[in-house]
Amino acid sequence: MAIELNSISLKGYYAENKRVINLAGSSFLSILIIALFWTLYWHPKRESEAAAKLAPLHHYFEKDSFDVVLKGIKGKKMMTAPEIADAYSLTAKGKEAAMMAGIAYMQTGKFEKAIPYLEKAEPKDQFLGAALLNAKAACYAEMGKMEKAAGYFAEAGAQSKSDFSAQYWKSAGMHYEMAESYGKALECYEKIKYEYSTSQEASDIDKYIFKVKALQGDFNP
Repeated sequence: MAIELNSISLKGYYAENKRVINLAGSSFLSILIIALFWTLYWHPKRESEAAAKLAPLHHYFEKDSFDVVLKGIKGKKMMTAPEIADAYSLTAKGKEAAMMAGIAYMQTGKFEKAIPYLEKAEPKDQFLGAALLNAKAACYAEMGKMEKAAGYFAEAGAQSKSDFSAQYWKSAGMHYEMAESYGKALECYEKIKYEYSTSQEASDIDKYIFKVKALQGDFNP
């Protein structure tokens, strides 16, 4: 009897909510079809296209021919790194093109243009990610934005799991100093002293610590 009642209840519920249930089922099926199309066809096709368009630029990038990477060659039909990065932003090769564009802009002194492309790169590798944060910090430093530069140097130090960590933290401290954020600079230097004591940067870190403590008035009577 209980089973019959449950069956009747379910039938009644379906009859009353048939339109909503069918609509939900159709929506789910549509989403599933789109997801399969994206995964199995559209995205691999776009990835392949991006790889083919980016391949000719690798030679010029490795040879430091940054103008070619950014502007192409007159009379030669080829996409530039910024164009590939913009057109194929959802692909891995598009992100690689963004990295190349960001570095090329930075190396040619176009720091404001470099930053958005460095952000688009989104590398999964920690070492490369920290290196690009360091590059972004250098761009802000060149633009005179020392506090922002210091923040990105510190972010690179926190993300990096390599021998460069102490170097990033020292750069962060020095730029916080230039921004007159002495408390933050001290934190960076003390991190080197206590967490990276065997690094080269730690060998003379006490003088940096002493200096920022003096600058923030720790030794005033």
